[in-house]
Amino acid sequence: MLPDPAPSPAHGTGRSGGPGAPRADGFGHNGRVRTPEIRFIGVSTGGSLIHRAFPRWAAVLGLNATVRGVDLPRGSGPMEFRAAVRAIRDDRDCLGAVVTSWKSALFAAAAADFDALDSRALQCREINAVRHADGQLTGSARDPVSVGRVVDLIWPDREADLLCLGSGGTAIALARHLRERGQRGRMTFLDRDQDHAEHFTAVTGVPAEAHQGPYDAWVRELPPGGLVVNATGSGKDGDAEPVTSQVVYPRDSVFWDLNYRGDLRTLAVARSQRVARGVVAHDGLSLFCHGWAAALTAVLGLPEDPGLADAFAAALPAGVRIGEG
Repeated sequence: MLPDPAPSPAHGTGRSGGPGAPRADGFGHNGRVRTPEIRFIGVSTGGSLIHRAFPRWAAVLGLNATVRGVDLPRGSGPMEFRAAVRAIRDDRDCLGAVVTSWKSALFAAAAADFDALDSRALQCREINAVRHADGQLTGSARDPVSVGRVVDLIWPDREADLLCLGSGGTAIALARHLRERGQRGRMTFLDRDQDHAEHFTAVTGVPAEAHQGPYDAWVRELPPGGLVVNATGSGKDGDAEPVTSQVVYPRDSVFWDLNYRGDLRTLAVARSQRVARGVVAHDGLSLFCHGWAAALTAVLGLPEDPGLADAFAAALPAGVRIGEG
């Protein structure tokens, strides 16, 4: 990936940060009332591995901070998204936030509340990292960085075809990265929601189709060596499984489930075809580490370090390991 230019001033009101003296940055400075906090915005954050991983990762970074989940359940609207952003702005002890769900919705509802947005946020029309420093809010889209790093590791073939189930923020980042790396194979993106598919196409220029699924027929028709991505969120937040237990994966294909927790039946089906069809299946833990590493780099204003995700992976709690098989 090319380095991202400095963030541009945000469109809209350009609201600034909360009152009071300049706050500390979490790296040992004084002058705050409580321990610095990084927020984690998602649909259901309570079960996330981050609550166990973050103290270990803070030690890797030499960071004095805690993490707190902010749940915005399905059905949340612009008012809730703006309130979440303004709560960060008004809390001098909040360093910012990592956003794992509602990235596009947050941009649509609250872009005007940011003082600056980086070029990827403007291009992808999403925000998944919020930096709160010196009374200013900066929004960044870091998914193209993290998704790009993982897909280049697990599927470097530029000639093979892609089938992505889901067209949300991670799918947008995937399409953007594959185009930048010169992917010559066919890319197919499917989503159950027509509005989501249309938004994806408008942002990326890559056509997405709306179909209710299950998507067994599309998987079966993918040529050997292709990549199938489960970007639907199924198995974690209540969506129906994108494929049935009878789905047949192409020979020597790669399956990447972006989930790492919850009901991973889709992943189990793909793994069951390792011997018979040569399917290599990956869970979402690698992206979990890369995603948080990339987002925290923006939140904390750290220099780019592709090796940070490896350090995070090595520091995962006992018994938690990135899965392939």
